[in-house]
Amino acid sequence: MTDNLNHLSKYFKQTLKPIVRTNVLECRVCEEVFTIDGIKVPRLLHCGHTVCHSCLLRLRPCMTDQQFLLCPFDRQPTGISQNNICNLKKNFALIELLERLEQSNSEKSILETERLQSNQTCDEDEAHTAVLYCTICMTHLCESCDSTIHFSKTLSKHKRVPLSEKPKEKPKCPVHTTHVAEFTCTQEGCHNSLMCYLCKDYGRHSTHKLALVEVEAENIRKSIVTALQKMTQFMESMRDTAHRIETVIQELEVWAIEDARQRVRQHFEELRTLLAEQENAAISCIETETRGRLCALRQQQQDLTTTRSQVADVCIQCESILDSEDWKLLNSATKVKEVLTTLEQQQQHYAQLGPDFLTPESSIPIIFSRDNRVHIGTKIDMRVVILGLDGAGKTSILSAMRGITLSGPPIPTIGFNVESLEYKNLVFTLWDVGGQQKFRPLWKHYYHNTQAVIFVVDASDRSRFEEAQNELSKIVNERELKDALFLIYANKQVIILQNTIFTIYSQTLFYL
Repeated sequence: MTDNLNHLSKYFKQTLKPIVRTNVLECRVCEEVFTIDGIKVPRLLHCGHTVCHSCLLRLRPCMTDQQFLLCPFDRQPTGISQNNICNLKKNFALIELLERLEQSNSEKSILETERLQSNQTCDEDEAHTAVLYCTICMTHLCESCDSTIHFSKTLSKHKRVPLSEKPKEKPKCPVHTTHVAEFTCTQEGCHNSLMCYLCKDYGRHSTHKLALVEVEAENIRKSIVTALQKMTQFMESMRDTAHRIETVIQELEVWAIEDARQRVRQHFEELRTLLAEQENAAISCIETETRGRLCALRQQQQDLTTTRSQVADVCIQCESILDSEDWKLLNSATKVKEVLTTLEQQQQHYAQLGPDFLTPESSIPIIFSRDNRVHIGTKIDMRVVILGLDGAGKTSILSAMRGITLSGPPIPTIGFNVESLEYKNLVFTLWDVGGQQKFRPLWKHYYHNTQAVIFVVDASDRSRFEEAQNELSKIVNERELKDALFLIYANKQVIILQNTIFTIYSQTLFYL
């Protein structure tokens, strides 16, 4: 019990003992550290004591003929005007000391960072790690060696910088080894060679086109950066294409093949007893087609991945070259140009690839012929309606497409004429509908499942242009033709190339 009481008494004595602080940068009233600016800025009283701005605001001024504050330490008065504490002078000596402390702390943090990142040994003591570089002595120094060596009045004026800010070494001229190589030859057909000002004026490159090493190196860096940006875009484009191919492969493996099989089975289900052999043949055809597509897509994906990895390796090499010294960069400039030219050719080759390679489709087009044979992406049926005013030449155009030359003027069409024409992988079903006034309300019955509309205008009869325009505006606003292609054909012009009518028509049909 007695021991416990003694322990408690010692504890209370220690807690009640006043704490004496020796930090001169603290306010002795609030015991908080002074700051360079703000409410904790140090201000001087007339008696010489320093108090922070915040504590002075809490002191109540004595009200007499002239307001004054009493020092909290020796009760000496300090006059103030209009109760304004800001008129008191700041302790500039203390503020300068605070700034020096902040600067020293920042320098210590910089040197600590240099110490962690540096692997350079001190030139004075190899057991130490250098964190500073003297630009006058050209030596690597640690903190302790710097303080012992540069203590004299002359050496203290030397400029020391952190090791990370060390200026890069300039190469020496291969001919005049005592001179710095400041120039390089940029003449076409001449290898990049370093030279000093003597070689520049009197050497074999005196008549060549010369440039500063720093300027030429910066130009090469800019070209490499531009090439890196292009290659990055190139790799992103290849990555997107490879991703699309991967999506198509997954769709083909997951649902597209099975969907094609199901459609084939659905078509042949109604005629199962009679068409069993044809169904098996169709399934085999689809299997062959899909296997070929999968193999081609996988090969394309593998080629893209290989090319992309090669471009990535070149990018890494180029980035490493960027960090090298100027003279080393100039020596490897020719090799860099050759690599960049090769990559640019690959990029141009990639840009020239067709949409079938860049944006492949996962669906499998299937067409069934009348004899129940399956055609995969070979023939596409298109329904085309030929409209226009009466006498515009619709029947003549249809006859020209069939390769028939009319001996006389055609008879006005009553109702419609229908013809089927085949061009490459397209099968056109052409409906020539009469254009007389009484037949125009019947045009809407031909719009169903129409993929294209050819509107023929008589270019020689300008008086009926407004009537043709009104009829065309009605056709364009039809809901059933919102997805149809439109071709406006100006007929009866001075020059008509009859043998190219069908070709021009087919090309225009797909470009509209």
